[in-house]
Amino acid sequence: MKNFFTLYLVMPIVWLLFLAVCIVFFIGDLIVWLLTFWWDKRLYILHKYSMVWALFHVWVNPFWRIDFEGAENAQKDKTYIIVSNHQSAFDIVLLYRIKMHFKWVAKRELFRVPFIGWNLWLNKHIVIDRASISGAKKMLLQSQKNISMGNSVLIFPEGTRSKDGAIKRFKDGAFVLAKKTNTTMLPVVINGGKEVVLNNGYALKGSQTFNVKILPEISPESYKNKSIDELGKDVRDIMRSEHMKMAPEYYK
Repeated sequence: MKNFFTLYLVMPIVWLLFLAVCIVFFIGDLIVWLLTFWWDKRLYILHKYSMVWALFHVWVNPFWRIDFEGAENAQKDKTYIIVSNHQSAFDIVLLYRIKMHFKWVAKRELFRVPFIGWNLWLNKHIVIDRASISGAKKMLLQSQKNISMGNSVLIFPEGTRSKDGAIKRFKDGAFVLAKKTNTTMLPVVINGGKEVVLNNGYALKGSQTFNVKILPEISPESYKNKSIDELGKDVRDIMRSEHMKMAPEYYK
């Protein structure tokens, strides 16, 4: 009976509140965009606003907490290719905690989601069409353009969410981009997004501690003699080793 009320009574209220928050924040989103897009070419201010919108969902719940480590490993004014593991849709909220300016690489379907997707579009985040080779090429070109503008690019190299929480095999895209642009890579390991989303996304855990850790950067000099496969494997091993310390239960 308790689970019934959690799923069918509490969650409708939570999702209605979430919708109301999205509407209010998106109105502010439009206002910020209209006031800044014509002179803020990197959409730096709009990104800051989006950060507040995302983290609001953690701040509003006193039983959710983000343990953040590794701020000293990143330079705020430096351009990176940021790579992170991927557990759930909640990862988007968690990754805004690094408080850096970046452009997401997000699947095309997300841009069609009301409010959240519209925010991605206003921020000129990077679209990837996973169903076609040309989509990957367009993603690389858009990413290169953003890097040349001084925007960091954030990619989930697994390509999709991990079903069991453990870090899976990395795809090549982020590492091809790194080799093409000679850009420093910044690994970020996160945890807790999978645990907080219950019942296939229809319910949320009321109390949760999340982990976000920025690992030491990987300079172009350190990987210039490595192949794309070697670089991807090395970065995955570094991130997986750290994640095993955070969540050993996923690796038993």
